[in-house]
Amino acid sequence: MPSTGTGSPVLWDLLRLRRASAYGAGPSLDRVLDVCRRLAGYGIASAIGYSARPGESARAVADVHLAAFDRLAAEGLDCYVSVKLPSLEFDASLFAELTAAARQSGRRLHVDAMRPGTADPTLMLLEKAARLGPLGATLPGRWRRSLEDGARAIELGLTLRIVKGHWADDLGGSVDPTKGFLEVVDRVCGYEGGVAVATHNARLLRESLRRLTTSGTPCEAELLLGMPFRGPAIAAREFGVPVRVYVPYGDAWPGYGVRDLLGHPKTAWWLVQDLLMGQEKTWWIIRRSRAKQ
Repeated sequence: MPSTGTGSPVLWDLLRLRRASAYGAGPSLDRVLDVCRRLAGYGIASAIGYSARPGESARAVADVHLAAFDRLAAEGLDCYVSVKLPSLEFDASLFAELTAAARQSGRRLHVDAMRPGTADPTLMLLEKAARLGPLGATLPGRWRRSLEDGARAIELGLTLRIVKGHWADDLGGSVDPTKGFLEVVDRVCGYEGGVAVATHNARLLRESLRRLTTSGTPCEAELLLGMPFRGPAIAAREFGVPVRVYVPYGDAWPGYGVRDLLGHPKTAWWLVQDLLMGQEKTWWIIRRSRAKQ
């Protein structure tokens, strides 16, 4: 029988699972739709993103996304579907199936940004599929190439999501994520195809929304399930911009590790809340934010 001492792998896995539950809906489509319905009850739109299991086939991953489009069409939720193209092995025929499902369901198929080496094959697929269905692309602020990629995405009529970016750009050289974020914002100002500003930094969100709304650009704030909500929600409300929450499901884990907590008491307190409340933290945050409006 495995030890359950402090250093036990069993205990550590349980803590990881508890922490992860604050940032993801769980493994199944039913679970993620439950979260989306609950968000809709608060008047908040959603996006869902599936993380494949290690070794899961591209065909199986495509089927998960196809099922999501079917269920969303039946549910009538304001929700789009994000896909990680490496899990589809960049298979053009599978991507075409998803594009057709997006068109039939009236829900957007959005492509998440992954490692920089995936950017070119991602754009190739999007260029082939452009205008065959509602499609979106993600532009990381820390990639130098995002200004050029943004111009190409605008030509293709894609809906855009701007992020700081998780991976450094090892192709064209990274830039300061905040500076790069705002440069991408400026590049897409005036675009009528829609822009999602995805950051929990309320100051950066506020400045981005100021620039976009001043230029008449249709936009929204996009937040990650379980992350700080009140500050960004206030910023969005100041500019009359809707909020959407991205809900991961499948084999999903939090976006920070224990090393990120060192020297950051607020982040450490955030981890304590993860462990105490799990996914209920999200609903506590939303209720608390609304109570203070």
